[in-house]
Amino acid sequence: MADSWTRLLVLRFSSIGDIIQTTSVLNTIKKYFPNSIIEYLTLKKYEPLLYNHPSIDYLHSIDADTKISSINHLIDSRGHEVLIDLHNSVRSKLIRRKAYRLKSYCVTKPRKNRLSLFLNHKNKFDSDFNQKKWLHQPLVDLLPVDYKSSEISLFVSEKEKKEGMRILNKNGLNDNKYFILIPGSAWSQKQWRVEKYIELAKLCEKKYEMTPVVIGSKKDVICSEIVMGLSKKTIDLSGKTNFRESMSIISNATISMGSDTGFIYASEALDIPTIVILGPTSIETGAGVFSKKSINVYKDDIWCRPCSQNGSFPCYRKTQFCMDEIDTDDVLMSVEKLIV
Repeated sequence: MADSWTRLLVLRFSSIGDIIQTTSVLNTIKKYFPNSIIEYLTLKKYEPLLYNHPSIDYLHSIDADTKISSINHLIDSRGHEVLIDLHNSVRSKLIRRKAYRLKSYCVTKPRKNRLSLFLNHKNKFDSDFNQKKWLHQPLVDLLPVDYKSSEISLFVSEKEKKEGMRILNKNGLNDNKYFILIPGSAWSQKQWRVEKYIELAKLCEKKYEMTPVVIGSKKDVICSEIVMGLSKKTIDLSGKTNFRESMSIISNATISMGSDTGFIYASEALDIPTIVILGPTSIETGAGVFSKKSINVYKDDIWCRPCSQNGSFPCYRKTQFCMDEIDTDDVLMSVEKLIV
């Protein structure tokens, strides 16, 4: 019985945004089964995201090339009773198969519905479908009938927050208010235009007297292109901070804005007002923010949207309307709603 569980192992190996979304499930389990011990297994490169998370009792990580036999040795040595697979990947399926003695639950990917959406533009998803509800689906029968799913969350200590401010002040912030831009993405189709980000940032800097801070990876060329068009006060930290430093910097911000990418969801999980600009992806593909402090900006009258699960497919139209028709004013209106 669920109420007698003592030790659970949760699996999710990638990627940043998806791992962050699974924290909702962890928080729900802890809320309804406070005596349960939750262990979490992910890839080593993503482990820092979950450091000191209050709903994780033990955090484990593996390298991408770790053998399944080694993983199952870990499971055997920990005395787990339940395996919760929130990935359902080839790796996690093999782990479940080897750990057949454990009671296991796993998410079922809505491939048919997504294929219908991408190819036929017919939406067969329930009207209230979202990533959080999907991740809870394997455990629905184990939770109270009237259960309420928890919000996503991440943890940043006060010491880390001070370190984030130290980094910013070292780069010229001088303890001023600031907003975060996270414009990069693994796929260029999910990136809003450079000139629109520049216009938005200039308006926010002038109207709200906030300093723009740009965050991203070394691969996010768009970050440097945006910074070139902004004032000298702009702080460009793209490719210059690790996961924990980026989280600490986000945790002190007034607001964050950006693409459908991992760290925009870190902003929401850190309870910072967050705006995500959605183009080729949608709630049905697992995108979108849901907290009361967050807003999704998108055009809902684009017939070809969404076109793929992660935005990786090149647009087959001459103009990528799902992104190009989102104006600066559309995002600025959302900023005005969140900044009070």
